[in-house]
Formats: sequence, C-alpha cells, structure tokens
Amino acid sequence: MKLTCAQMDVLISFYIDNDLSKTLKTKVEEHLESCPACKAKYEIIKSMLTDLKSVLGKEEAIPEEILYSSASNVPVSSQYRVFKNNLSAYVDNELTNEENVKIKKFTINNKKARKDLEDTYNIRRLMNDSFRKTKADARQDFSKNVLKQLELEDEAFLGIHPVIKIIIGFTVSVLVFTSIVLFSISA
Repeated sequence: MKLTCAQMDVLISFYIDNDLSKTLKTKVEEHLESCPACKAKYEIIKSMLTDLKSVLGKEEAIPEEILYSSASNVPVSSQYRVFKNNLSAYVDNELTNEENVKIKKFTINNKKARKDLEDTYNIRRLMNDSFRKTKADARQDFSKNVLKQLELEDEAFLGIHPVIKIIIGFTVSVLVFTSIVLFSISA
C-alpha cells in the first residue's frame, strides 16, 4: 500500500519524533523520496521543531531580557521576540496598521526575521495547497475508498452503509420476535 499525501500530513510529525514502526517508517521514507511537496513540508516542519526544541531547551538558562537564536548563539533583542510573537497574526492580516508597520520595518532590517517570515509564508502556502488537494480528494466517496483499501470491494459496490445493515437486521429480528410472540399468544 502506498501512502497518500493526506496520510503523510498526519505521519510527518510521528516520523520526525521516530514514533513509527519500521514498516511505516519505510513507507514514509519512500513517499518523501517520490513526493517533492511532502518532502518540502517535512523539511520545514523538521527545521521549525528543531528551532523550537533548541529555544525551549535554552530558555531556562537565559535571562528574561535576552532570547538566543537557535540558529546561532547570538543574542536577539526583545524586538525580535515581539516579531516572533506577532508573526502569525501579521501573515493573517490580524494586526493594526501601526503593528504592521513595526513588523515590516523590523523585517527589512533583520535577516533572520526575513527568513522567518519567508518560512511562515512557505508553511502557509503548503498548508493551503494541502487543504485544496484534500478538499478535491474528499469529493470522492471516502467510504468506498476505505473499503477498497481493506479489500472489501463487494461491500463497497453494494452501496448499503453498515449502520443501515444493522438497522435492517434489528428490524427483521424485532419482526421475527413479534411474530413468534403473536403466534404463541394466538395458539
């Protein structure tokens, strides 16, 4: 079975944390080799997680006023922390005009901020692409695809939902039981 891009969206974080079985890990690696979009997502997520883990690991030993960059051991100003805290809101156009101007000025003058902004836009683009692809894939009959994957094609083509089968079975059982009770009362 080959993994889909939608399945990869779920599995990437488990792969990064090394929480997959050997078989699934192999399937993920095969997919990453053959799919440039998923490979790009993987690289961005891995980079962000590495940065986050290194920042969180150093945060306790660093004075409140200074936050060290995970890429280098260079002190970063409180302006950078403000930038990082507002980056998502900036990308989503949720800031006031004054806050937007401050972010733009800081980004123009700071190489790391420009890279962070570019990474954020790349992640947003990848997420939008993934959403559009998933939305298009969802137009297909999901339950039929799942049943086909489980090699239960005869049920997929029958077209009766399993819940409906249970309701029909229950109704038939009630009718049989009622018939038996009525027959025994009349006899």
